[in-house]
Amino acid sequence: MSVVRGSATTKHASATRRQRWLLFVVAAGVFVAADDQTSIVTVLPPIVDEIGLTLDDFYRASWVVNGYLLGYLVALPIVGRIADVFGHARVFAACLALFMLGSALVALSPSFTPLVLARALQAVGGGGVVPVAMAIVVGELPKERRLMGLGAIAAAAEAGALLGPLWGGGITELWGWRWVFWINLPMTLPIAVLAYRLAGSEQRRGRIDWGGAALLGLALAVLTFALVDDPNAPRPLAGTLALLAVVGALVAWFFVHERRTPEPMAPLAALAQPQVLAANVAQFLVGGGLIVVLIGVPLFVNLVLVEDALEGGLTLMRLTVAMPVGAVVGGWLAGRIGLRLTAVLGCALAAVCFGGLQAWDGELSEVLRSVPQLVGGVGFGLVIAPLTAAVLQHVDDDHRAAASAWLTLSRVTGMLVGAALLTSSGLGRFYARAGTIEFNSPEFSALVAEAQVETFREVFLAALAVMLVAAAVAWFIGRGDREAESGPWWGA
Repeated sequence: MSVVRGSATTKHASATRRQRWLLFVVAAGVFVAADDQTSIVTVLPPIVDEIGLTLDDFYRASWVVNGYLLGYLVALPIVGRIADVFGHARVFAACLALFMLGSALVALSPSFTPLVLARALQAVGGGGVVPVAMAIVVGELPKERRLMGLGAIAAAAEAGALLGPLWGGGITELWGWRWVFWINLPMTLPIAVLAYRLAGSEQRRGRIDWGGAALLGLALAVLTFALVDDPNAPRPLAGTLALLAVVGALVAWFFVHERRTPEPMAPLAALAQPQVLAANVAQFLVGGGLIVVLIGVPLFVNLVLVEDALEGGLTLMRLTVAMPVGAVVGGWLAGRIGLRLTAVLGCALAAVCFGGLQAWDGELSEVLRSVPQLVGGVGFGLVIAPLTAAVLQHVDDDHRAAASAWLTLSRVTGMLVGAALLTSSGLGRFYARAGTIEFNSPEFSALVAEAQVETFREVFLAALAVMLVAAAVAWFIGRGDREAESGPWWGA
């Protein structure tokens, strides 16, 4: 009898070690992918210089960001379903391999268009990393530890985002911007190999809805082109409305197709639940607010304060340094006071951040430069675990990766919409203001700077309103009683 008990104990200890190693490897992969996302903040200016874009063509440089977001959007739903069918850990390793291939192609890109396409391919791999990682956490950890695990994955993502600007700026200064992408290969390869070896004997079954994936990918691509426009020569309103009508038709076709498909890509029944729907809508709004900070803060530093790109990235780190803290605290706090209050508090703190950014001007004190971003970083971090838990607690085991992917899809769609409105509408309003200033005016430079500040304040005010709406929507994700009753995340 003791032999049997000892054998069971040994097997349990072995499984526990495998879980810990797998979760460590998964967190490392999330960290590397997240690092690449924000390193572009400091890498973008030297890229623009090398590929020869002028100031009037600056909106095109946004495609280096938008191309990555579009790759995320196209990849997220289908990668999540592939993981549910073929096994989470193996697909996680495959995503990292594709991420490495995209990184190499970015480093080899000779001009603007190949660069944008390579970034999109890179994002297809990176886009699958986070939702599959979250599904692995939920599948590997017992219920009482899941919020802790989700918080740890979120912290890894935000820690990577934290170091990204400094990482990208430092490597660019030492070896040039292409090495920011070359170095992804030796960093990612051992993580991918370990994830594959630790995958175990995952047995999955099911079909992949390739038709639904094609419809959704096409709809997202058309949406991107509809939102991104040249602020110097905007397309006619009728053209934009026509593109949006095409998007609407493709989305409607997608949902009709999903209802008729035996094994749809989107778990429609789960996504239609009030708490899940509220979490996805709140995540969309949070993504829109977040991208305004990620792009707006470095641009303000570069354009208004006339500081270099590296300083813009370092300024942004005040926000990104607080996000991992908020992510971990959010996982703990959700288990104490519930999902709803934690998410609402996070959105409210993000709104406070934008209120503080309203006071930014041509001269900026260290306190004003830091405090709003630190508050906002904690706020954006707080919402991650409760919104994720609100979705995953209503989804069965076979659709966790897909549901996680749709939650991330909501956030990245919000980021894409926010980035498009920031680059198109924001730049358009600035150009309109600058066009009323006489070039020969002795106060020309001061008036241009004033126009820049007014434009940024309008953008930050709009983002504040978005975060207040997100707080109202987050109220409907529910209390999360099952998680709140499970006890503290450091329990048994």
